[in-house]
Amino acid sequence: MVGLLLQRQDDEVLDLLASVYHRMGDLPAAGALWFVTGRDDDEAHEAGAAWRQRYGGPHAQWHSIPPPVRAAVDRRHLAQLRSAARQDAGPGKQLGKDIVLSEGGHRWGAAGCLLLVTLVVALMLVGAFTISQWILQ
Repeated sequence: MVGLLLQRQDDEVLDLLASVYHRMGDLPAAGALWFVTGRDDDEAHEAGAAWRQRYGGPHAQWHSIPPPVRAAVDRRHLAQLRSAARQDAGPGKQLGKDIVLSEGGHRWGAAGCLLLVTLVVALMLVGAFTISQWILQ
């Protein structure tokens, strides 16, 4: 689901991913996405409160929203959060691009690189085995 955000950032995808986070018990992650969509119901209010409590100020809240969403979604309340985050960051600090998508602290970029390296090594081993089988026949 998170990978789909690289291709689509529409409300349907954001709401579906937020619902998954909500069912998994990750209310802050759900709250961040529902903030972006502007969803206004009891679940969204509960998740939004957990999101604000965990991330505190605007700078941390801004960074809790996945980068593809921050870059692609153009909504007034998101622009206001970005502006507040810039002010909250203070002089000399920038709004970086690294993001933690869940409480576990895993950076999706590092996990993606590890997966890619593992895939390349596996493909090389399969290729070497296949070529050796052709030679031995």
